[in-house]
Amino acid sequence: MTLPAGLAVLALVVPAGISVAATLGADHGPVELEVTVQDWTGWSREQPAPSTRTVRVDEGDELTVDAVGGDITVTVVAISGGEVRVETDTDLASDGNYDDLDDRFRLDRPGSVEMRTPTLDGGTTITLTAR
Repeated sequence: MTLPAGLAVLALVVPAGISVAATLGADHGPVELEVTVQDWTGWSREQPAPSTRTVRVDEGDELTVDAVGGDITVTVVAISGGEVRVETDTDLASDGNYDDLDDRFRLDRPGSVEMRTPTLDGGTTITLTAR
């Protein structure tokens, strides 16, 4: 019996003991996140410099972000295929929408999500970028 060319290549690429789903990107393991924290103020043209760090996180890991008004804890609740889901210990605005605050956020891999403290005169913007 002759296999179609595409199946023959797939059979050669997928090592024994590894599922096709795992090979095609159904990743549930650790992910690298770039965390950018930008404090801001509405009272001055000069703004504080942002800080950026890269961390490797897995489900259940927590990040503490130093924000205006106090620390914010970000917990990684799920890593699944093409997305990462996080929860924060306080409600934040997503993508500048101050009318719909939430403590649960989703970002695509690759992709990013921007979360802001719900204040108008000064605060912190946290951007998570998944690779």
